[in-house]
Amino acid sequence: MGWYTEAAQRVSALALGEARALGHATIGTGHLLLGLLGEGGAAATVLVSSGVTPQGCRPHVREVERGGVPFPGHLPFTPGAKRALAAAVREALALGHRHVGTGHLLLGLLAEVDGVAVDVLARCGAAPEDVRDRAFAELAGISLAGFPPSPRTARLYLSHRPRDLHLAGRIADRLDDMGCAVVPDAASCDVLLAVVGPGWTVPDEPVRDELEAARTRLVPVIAVLVDGVELPADQLPGTGCVAVRHETFRDDVARLADAVRYAQPGMG
Repeated sequence: MGWYTEAAQRVSALALGEARALGHATIGTGHLLLGLLGEGGAAATVLVSSGVTPQGCRPHVREVERGGVPFPGHLPFTPGAKRALAAAVREALALGHRHVGTGHLLLGLLAEVDGVAVDVLARCGAAPEDVRDRAFAELAGISLAGFPPSPRTARLYLSHRPRDLHLAGRIADRLDDMGCAVVPDAASCDVLLAVVGPGWTVPDEPVRDELEAARTRLVPVIAVLVDGVELPADQLPGTGCVAVRHETFRDDVARLADAVRYAQPGMG
């Protein structure tokens, strides 16, 4: 650990604690992200300036990182976490720095583009490329106080009946592939997507409750009409609608993403 500053070494210890607290058997990039936030150094300054907090990250890390059965002693790093740590050293060397600090660790996590940390940042509404720019600025001694506010991606939640779980999952996966932030909790969304599948008559009670909560929070609602379903005029009044068909699925979901961006200025 000779390359790492004391602060960077504390990040590993904090990541271990986060993994244990979450009942995970390995330390992944998501745990390292939480460790950076917990350390409170340069990387935490960057993340907080991007709107990322431990409270916002932890539920996503719990959901995305692997579980397993923890065992006594130090937990092993995942292959992705090992690659991120190695990338942090390369980032420090490329910048002509003699030690690896928390800012370099953050750059290492961002270099693992398919890792949990990058996924969690996107789910928290922080654009990884913006976080990277801020990290370089912090390492260069540029005050982040002069940076414009971090552009936040609208957080999306798909409300659906139990029978439409597969439909909602396909749409969510495609939106996620396009870089949209799909969250598992309606209470934290900026835009609610109401999936209207075949056989829709009236909303089921859970869907009705989520729609009412969105209305109370002034969150935009977009109805997603699947495979030719026609939405009864009195079911979701005042909402926008996007049709998604099996034959044109990719293009239709792209139009849905555009509709989300249009709705985003009115986020609740």
